[in-house]
Formats: sequence, structure tokens, C-alpha cells
Amino acid sequence: MLMHTRSIAHKTFDIWRSPGRFTKNPDMIVLPNGRYMLIYADTDAHWSLKNQVLTLLASDDQGQTWFKYREIDRADLTAGDERLVTPRLSLLNDGRLVVIIDHNDDGHFHENQSSGNWLYWSTDNGGTWTKQTDSGILGFEPDRIIDLPDGTIGVASQMMRSEGQEMSENLWVSADGGQTWQMRSVIAYDGYHRFCEGALVWLHGGQRLACVLRENHSAGIPCFVVFSDDNGHNWSKPQMLPFALHRPYAKQLADGRVLVTGRNVNGGLGTYAWVGDLEAEAGTHVTGGPRRKYQADLTDDALVIHNQIEHEARYTLLPPESSFTQVNFEAELRIESSRPEASVAFMSISRLGIMLQISAGAIYLNRGRHTHQYKVDMTQFRRIGLHHKGGWLQVKVDGETVLNRSVWREEAPAQDFHGGDPSKRTQFGQYGDSGRSFWRSVNYDIKNRTLDDYAWSWNAASGDWPDQYQRDRLIQIHGNHPAQQPWPDHGYSSWIQRDDGVVYLVDYTNAGDVADSSHLVGVYIAPEDLTLNG
Repeated sequence: MLMHTRSIAHKTFDIWRSPGRFTKNPDMIVLPNGRYMLIYADTDAHWSLKNQVLTLLASDDQGQTWFKYREIDRADLTAGDERLVTPRLSLLNDGRLVVIIDHNDDGHFHENQSSGNWLYWSTDNGGTWTKQTDSGILGFEPDRIIDLPDGTIGVASQMMRSEGQEMSENLWVSADGGQTWQMRSVIAYDGYHRFCEGALVWLHGGQRLACVLRENHSAGIPCFVVFSDDNGHNWSKPQMLPFALHRPYAKQLADGRVLVTGRNVNGGLGTYAWVGDLEAEAGTHVTGGPRRKYQADLTDDALVIHNQIEHEARYTLLPPESSFTQVNFEAELRIESSRPEASVAFMSISRLGIMLQISAGAIYLNRGRHTHQYKVDMTQFRRIGLHHKGGWLQVKVDGETVLNRSVWREEAPAQDFHGGDPSKRTQFGQYGDSGRSFWRSVNYDIKNRTLDDYAWSWNAASGDWPDQYQRDRLIQIHGNHPAQQPWPDHGYSSWIQRDDGVVYLVDYTNAGDVADSSHLVGVYIAPEDLTLNG
């Protein structure tokens, strides 16, 4: 097995278990006396159907061991209480602690629904808490509450807007210490992207505010970032980032770089880290790599993928905006297989609902109930092209159109978190568990109706892998096997940096656990773990 990113997973250790329970979404701070404090939701499942306990843990040895400090609140769905979901814990400049937690998404996701974000306040370092149930902060999945230079406190949350029926990320502020809240600005919204789970980050010693955003279509769409130079009143246009993390947790390190951690959805499964200059790399998109183990070689002539059982060498590209997008997707490859009819490789285009399977003796367009087949000797290098414009899809072999298909405007959307279904992503690579494919080059070009156009090309002769950026720059903090039941679950992380430069991170994971349970993990990330390869 080849590793396609750096990994420090061997440093991860268990820090807390609640037997038979799901330890959900930890968030951590350091008190002035040096005590670490962590909040999480103790629930009966990832999406709790019974009860939740808002639980506070503490550590007096820098996160090596933890003890239960307080139960801040409880909810019992069977008694009619609302579901507690994702808590965030903050230490404000005035010394107060504040917890914000959202409730049932379905009851508070829309701009026309009531506020579901409750606040809990403590003036004695977490010993006692007061509850504020009517904050007025709309939406769900809020970020940490932070101090703003103008004397207000602020928090980001997401909600659906009637116009466009998509998510916007919004900034809410309070000028009276958190008693009342007003929406100051829309951080990001364009009616297409599903912006959510924004992480606010101070840059340049508090002179500039950034917000790193999850994009919830996933399927090859990365995180985005926006910037504000006036305390969040106005924001720049959203720009893509070279990683795709769910629930990004972002802060600036002592050396000025920004560290972002979260659930990786465009490559290997698990919690990953990216570190770099947000401003310099804004606007960068990179190809996603394999999500599970794979066997491949990069030679001077080709990327050679060896198909094996439970292996999956697939590379993910940015999807088209819609079925109206003009697409040119071409690869030069050949196939080796003892079974001429068996599919060995594939190319797919989400939004168009197109998947082309490639065997040694033929190509098959959307193999299944309605299959378009063209027999061709693929044991020698050939140029295979998928070309779409105005609803007409052409499949070309060495420049000649050999198959056609109509593309209707209602074709399948691109929404896929983990990349398990190739028809829901724009991808190329391994299909099946036998044979070998030899990829010499790939070229991909899209012209969208409203979004920016995009082009990407790769050639084996360059000496780079298709996912070279991820191999150089992403760091696996801890992994999770694709077969974990009911699905791999992890990635709502939190971290602090110590004075010696070490980053201490906490997260939840269900790796190795029975269904509907998880545990908390910690990891000490040394400064050398965050050095860059590329």
C-alpha cells in the first residue's frame, strides 16, 4: 500500500470513553490557570434519537488525562425536549466562559424559523452556568464566539435563504455582552454553493478577519475562504482553498501560518490537517486522491494502477456547475487484463450523470440497464474523450466520435461526502478488482454558465502524481476505514498551541467502535510534524 499523504496517526491516543454512548464534537480551551477544559455532547448516536448530555471535561496535565467536571445541561427527546447538537466553548476577554449549542437542524435551519442557538455563561471558570435560551441567533452549526476589536462579540452560523434555497454563512454580533444579538453581515452566499460551518480566524495580529468555510455538496468541491478588513461588516468574494475539510477548525499559529483541521472528504478518510498562508493560497484548487488503500506506480511513461480487492485508486476533479456546463474530459491510457470484457478503469462526470467504464476490449457508457458499447482494442494507448455541449455528449476514441448520449437538465446532482459512488463525482482511475490501467495524461476543461471556468491537466512525464499537492501538504492526524459501520465518523476537531510550539488536538472518532458509539482522541502535534514538503 502506498501512502498518498503524510501521517502522524501513530501519535493519536484515546482520552475519553462514555460506555455505549457517542462522544460528539469536542471543543477545547485553556484557562488562565493552565487547566484544559473540553466540552462535548454525550449522546445515544451521531444523530441522537433519545437523549443528550452537555458534558464538560477538564485536564490538569496538558491533556494527557481527563476527568468529568460538570454536566451543563441535559435533553430528553422522549420527554419533548429539543435535541442538543454541536457545542462550542469560548473564553472571552472579560474572563467569562460561554458555550453556544444548536438544536434540531430541521427546526432552525431556515431564515424564517426561530433561533435554536442557546448560550450558557460562566463567571467562575466553569463551576456554575446560567442558561440563555432565546439568543436570537438564527441558523445552526455555530462557530466559537469571539471578541471583535470594536468591543462587540461575534459568532458565525449558517442558515438556508428563501432566495436560492441554499445556505449562507452569517455573522451575528452583540454589543451588550451577549444579551442581545443582531446579524451584522452575510459572510458568504451565492445561491449555488452550500456554504456552512464557517471558522473565523484572526490574521496579522487581529488586523484582518478570515472565515474558512465548508462546502456541503462535497463531491470534489473544496473549502472556501473569505476576508474582512472592517470587523466583519463587508467580506470578499469566496475563493477556493486547496483542501476539502468538513467542520474546518482554523486558527493562526505563533509563526503566522494558519492551521486548519477537519474531516477530509476529498481523499483518505479521517481527520487531516493543512497548514499554510490562507491569503497566498486562496483561489487554489487541487485534485483529490484515493480514499482508501491502493497500489500504483508512477513511471516515466505512465501512472500504473494495479487493481486489487478493497483497493481504490481514484482521483477527483472539480465537478461541473450543472448539466448546462460545457465539458471536455480526455485521457490517454491503455489496459491490461486477462478478461477483455471486465471493466478495469473509468471516467465519470457528475452533474451530467455520465460514467464511462473501460475494459481491454471495449468501452461502456453508463454500463447497466441501458449500456452503450463500443468495441476497441484498449491494450494499446488511446485517447478517450468525453465531450459535452448543450445536452449532446460525445464519446471519442482517438478523436473519432464512437458513442452519443443525450444529457437532460435534470441529471444527477453532485453531492457525495466520501467518494464511494463514482457516478456522483468527476473522477478517473480504478474500476473493479482485476487488471491494470496505464494513464499517460489527463486533460479536463469546463466552461460554466455562472461560475468561473476551470481547467486542469496532468502528464506522467512531469514526475508528479495527479494528487501531488495533497501528498506534499495534507497531514493525516488519524484515519478511519471505509468499512467502519454505519460509516466512518470523525473530524469535528479542536486544538490549542502551547508556548513550546506543540499543538494539542482533540477529536471524536468511531474507528473500531460498535455502531452508534464513538470515543474522544488526543494527539500532540510537534512543530516538525507541520513542516511542508511542497
